[in-house]
Amino acid sequence: MSFLVMIANGPVSSFLPIIIAGFGFNRLNSLLLVMPAGVIIGSITLIVTYLAYRVPGIRTWTMVGCQCGTILASFLLWKLPQSSKGGLPFACYIFSTFGGSYAVIMGLQVANTTGYTKRSITSPGVFVGYCIGPLLFKPKDAPVYAPGFTAVLGTSVATAVLAIVYRDVCIWENQRRDKSGTLEGFDHAHEDDLTDLKNPQFRYTL
Repeated sequence: MSFLVMIANGPVSSFLPIIIAGFGFNRLNSLLLVMPAGVIIGSITLIVTYLAYRVPGIRTWTMVGCQCGTILASFLLWKLPQSSKGGLPFACYIFSTFGGSYAVIMGLQVANTTGYTKRSITSPGVFVGYCIGPLLFKPKDAPVYAPGFTAVLGTSVATAVLAIVYRDVCIWENQRRDKSGTLEGFDHAHEDDLTDLKNPQFRYTL
């Protein structure tokens, strides 16, 4: 999921000011119009992480909610006419809601992945997605960038679906371990270095 989430970072890090400039604004105004996006995503990330900390079992649902914002934004940026001076900036502002999903995924990776080797293998997915994202937005596709936004739309939908599937699998696995009679615990977890799959005392965070 971390790989799929970071695909959407391509247009944010490289092309968002260029996309807004395509609406007819000069370079300075384009940079100014990007500023609210940073405020919005910063606020959403703080709210999502606070909710994930305070409300048990809500982390995967917050991921789905954040991805819905990116899904809507990528669809609007793909389909709205370039003359839509209200809809397109709005889409740009809510596009980065995937950042909330990214923050939650990082927390889930730490909480639900044990074993040093396994953690080191799962981490690079974020950086691979970060590198691939900008490659999907090519100058020849300007100003609509249809292939890029189609890819972002697809990966965002896939992330939301996988978050639900992941939640169901974690619930099933937790219930299976509870029924086996093994209580949750962290005895010798550091010394044994068992993965989450091999440690019967481990319970997944939702």
